[in-house]
Amino acid sequence: MSKIPYLVLAVGALVTAVCLLRRRTVLHGRGVAVTARCSAVRRPAHGGEARITLRYPAPDGRTRTHEAGQRECPPGTREGDPVEVLYDPRDPSRAGTALTARKSPWRHYDLYALMGVSLGIAVAAAARI
Repeated sequence: MSKIPYLVLAVGALVTAVCLLRRRTVLHGRGVAVTARCSAVRRPAHGGEARITLRYPAPDGRTRTHEAGQRECPPGTREGDPVEVLYDPRDPSRAGTALTARKSPWRHYDLYALMGVSLGIAVAAAARI
């Protein structure tokens, strides 16, 4: 049985984790704080995490939109509530809630776990090709 699909999947997951970690650390380092307003809360019909739409003013005067998970916003966030958002001044479309973006880089356990598992699968698959 070919191990190539496992290698491709593992490398893809590793690249995704590295990109997400970079995005989070960029906002942690140079993010500009603004107050966004919750414009919508969508709850899935079959359970799961609610999706919260946040709108915030960008420096160019345009209103930007950021979609966040329920865990990324303060508990009990409803339509009209303020939520602090950090955006990248070099690319205002890159944003995240302050709750997530201000975490210390070493506290992103989910991404480090994904990178570790992906790297392990990639090494195991490459060794058996």
